[in-house]
Amino acid sequence: MNLIGDGSLRREIGFGFLSAIILFVVAIIVEPSFGDPSNLRSLATQAAFIGIVAIGQTIVVLAAGVDLSIPWVMGSTAIFAASLANGETSALMWVIPLLLCYGLFIGLLNGIGVTLFGVSPIIVTLAMNTVLQGATSLLVGQSLTGALPSGLANLDTKTVGPLPVDFVIWMVLAVITVVFLTYTGFGRRLYAVGSNVRVAEFAGISSIRVRIVAYMISGLTAAIAGILVAGYSGQSFAQLGEPYLFSSVAAVAIGGASILGGYGSYIGTLAGAVVLTLLAALLPILNLSAGWLAISYGLVILATLSLSKLRPDQRSVTT
Repeated sequence: MNLIGDGSLRREIGFGFLSAIILFVVAIIVEPSFGDPSNLRSLATQAAFIGIVAIGQTIVVLAAGVDLSIPWVMGSTAIFAASLANGETSALMWVIPLLLCYGLFIGLLNGIGVTLFGVSPIIVTLAMNTVLQGATSLLVGQSLTGALPSGLANLDTKTVGPLPVDFVIWMVLAVITVVFLTYTGFGRRLYAVGSNVRVAEFAGISSIRVRIVAYMISGLTAAIAGILVAGYSGQSFAQLGEPYLFSSVAAVAIGGASILGGYGSYIGTLAGAVVLTLLAALLPILNLSAGWLAISYGLVILATLSLSKLRPDQRSVTT
């Protein structure tokens, strides 16, 4: 099975990486200090957060879905991390596994809503996002207090050699994702379900099981990202996950995936995460407001959706 896919997808992935190179060169020309090692480490960390969230989003999109519950899965995970650990680094040994199970559980609920109840993924995951927002607010208002432990806070100071630890975690998860989608039966079934649910079921594939697992993975990666972002920022706060909803969708779109499912590559998503990170860093240098970044997200998603409708027969099993 080809890691990158057919010629069309390879061109789209190549365009994503080329865009990243162009943005980087422009940034270096405008601001030479942009290439300083400290700034590159910061950019690598920022790209890691988008890339980790986009792992789950990619898998859900490949299954012809979307996950809009990401912001509050991340936010509630960060808040619960502070509350449960309450400043004790030793508590992370059980708090982190518990929070990862929490992310899996939220994904399970999303998957059940989409598959067993037949509700639109947009409705189910948006409703879940709202429920998590309200539930977390109620719990915080009543009893949840605490601080992030020193072992998690200020995670940006930790490195593996010259590389930020967040970036290393992303690369490990990226390799696992590519292998998972390329060389496992689940990966093949995921693409089959995303391409055509009815045909996949005729072939003996349980579309319900595949789609539920896809949403569980998305919940898991959102929880991982929530923990890492909280550690990087040194605090947990309600809006922690808000920037990662449309950035995760846009990263998938820039990477050449079809929003309609069954066609795409996490390697492309990786390129998309880098592009969005560079774009966000370049805007202040060009004296442009963050509003332009939001406009870019919207235009990318609209353009990709339009292209997806024009290529319904080009979906293929790729990673």
